[in-house]
Amino acid sequence: MAYKYFIAYVFAFLLLDCYAYSQNKSTQSSHKSLINETMLHPADAFTGYTLNKGAWIYNQALTPYPSWAWWGITDRITAELDFECWLGGVPSFNFRFALANQNNARPAIAFETMYQFLDNELDQFHNLDYLKILREGNNWYNRINMSWQLNNNIHLHLSGGASYTDFISISNGDSINIIGKTFQNYISPDFSIGLDYFLKKWITLHTTASYGSTFLYADNIIRKQQILIASRIAPFINSTKGFLNSFRVELAFLHANFADANESITGPIGYLYWQWQWKKL
Repeated sequence: MAYKYFIAYVFAFLLLDCYAYSQNKSTQSSHKSLINETMLHPADAFTGYTLNKGAWIYNQALTPYPSWAWWGITDRITAELDFECWLGGVPSFNFRFALANQNNARPAIAFETMYQFLDNELDQFHNLDYLKILREGNNWYNRINMSWQLNNNIHLHLSGGASYTDFISISNGDSINIIGKTFQNYISPDFSIGLDYFLKKWITLHTTASYGSTFLYADNIIRKQQILIASRIAPFINSTKGFLNSFRVELAFLHANFADANESITGPIGYLYWQWQWKKL
């Protein structure tokens, strides 16, 4: 498996290296403010936006193996490249399709779909002894995302849809006094609401409340109740080096409740990412 990680890291950093080279050839970075950047899942929200054609975001969780990337195939279609799942032998596909741009009170609207197939039973929280989430088979969510830019500094996001799962078991992991439920061939509703505040060109604030499946943290778990507060920071946004001025961090504090198991997880979480618009050399 180590060679697979190596190949994925090489691919990811070739993207970053090519970007840094192209930016160094130019006199000015195209990303001088977080206000001008497209955000797809700030604080685990779902937005109605898609990347521009040729735009890339490489995301790295705080793990020793590659994580995931987003790619603007066209101005209206954005795809996820899920390195972590693919390296683990899990088919995983995510696409977002723009349906409408914001026009006065009408929000920006996008359709998002994500599919995963787990050939074997997976304990999503294998490192916790008080919470067991077992998933297997097909998992597929579909949802409509809507975003309003209320002014230069505030964005509001609403998203709703449903997830289908072949099998999921949510329990406290206690073999003696077990609390939990199992669902098979089950469709469950999903909903989220998020708010962004652009404080400075280099720092933003976010909060999201959701029910059901989400994308980033404790992903693809139905019936989850989650609240997040987060900040995104671009510490080197004024740098003339492309690798540095494209560097971002999301720092978040998460509370996820699993009512079926009468358990929850609470604590800090986050990841690193680089966001850039591909430029011809």
